[in-house]
Amino acid sequence: MQALEQQLLIPQDRITAPLVEFLEEVAPKPINQPQSKKPTNALKESLDNLFPEQQYVEKNIQKSKEILGELAGEFTQEQFKDVITEVQFLAESWLDNFEREIFGGLTLQELLHEKGKL
Repeated sequence: MQALEQQLLIPQDRITAPLVEFLEEVAPKPINQPQSKKPTNALKESLDNLFPEQQYVEKNIQKSKEILGELAGEFTQEQFKDVITEVQFLAESWLDNFEREIFGGLTLQELLHEKGKL
């Protein structure tokens, strides 16, 4: 009787092997591909579309380097961004103050907006 029971038992590997094969077909393991550190052109274009001001900053940095010439080699990219931001802020605030003196406390943009032009 015991010999009959042992013959009826199915070995574990006969059950698990087909199951493993089936599962690998249905849900294959992900293939590890080395990821590129450089952004692809499509990704760069998408980011440029989402953040157009970044292109503006890059153009300003390039223009600043051209103007400064050899002196530009003494600044890092981050220092250029900081200087450009500070100079733009100062120029805009000085212009706003000048416009407020001339136009009775309003900037030109505020004046045009008040008149319904903008």
